[in-house]
Amino acid sequence: MPIRILYIHGFGNTGNSQTVQGLQKILGNDAIILAPQFSNDLSTVAQIEQNIAEAKKYMHEFRPNVVIGSSFGGFIATFLNGYPRILINPCLLPSHRLNSLSPNMSKEDKERLKALETSQDIDVEMRFEMYGLFGAYDELFSYLNIFKKQYGESKAYTMPCGHRIDEENIKNHLLPIIREVKKNTESLSDDSFSSFGVFGLYGGPDAL
Repeated sequence: MPIRILYIHGFGNTGNSQTVQGLQKILGNDAIILAPQFSNDLSTVAQIEQNIAEAKKYMHEFRPNVVIGSSFGGFIATFLNGYPRILINPCLLPSHRLNSLSPNMSKEDKERLKALETSQDIDVEMRFEMYGLFGAYDELFSYLNIFKKQYGESKAYTMPCGHRIDEENIKNHLLPIIREVKKNTESLSDDSFSSFGVFGLYGGPDAL
């Protein structure tokens, strides 16, 4: 039975990101990736909340085995409770990146965004579901220490790259985490990782 992956792209990006293309090239014949397009207009918290609502809708309809969120998509993925999630260089505190993410955001929305960042209670179940993969040479930002504090050091992994993950790191670092998810959830058959195939792809290259 194919593994089902919901991929959430980062800011300034589209569904068919460089990461999704790398997964498509590397994985075999037994995976389905849904990589929808989300709005890149982050000038209001209402739009950010709309992106979260749309991601939840895709999650409930698609019922993935794992959710992968990249950069700002990693922040969106933290709200998809109930499913294993792999966050790639996640922008866990987007309010720290407002100058580049949403320079025209109002003062009121800036405060709302800060409140949104701390709106979730991180419990044992959420810690079990969450995995983080961080580039050791990320040139944009790194919330590795915050991730370790929130979700535990054992769930945080590093890879020798910058903010964008390349094919080598997908193969050597992302796939082993997917296998770890499979082992821990016991929701996939043993041969699910012998080969992967990727379908349902949309969109453009990795940005933030």
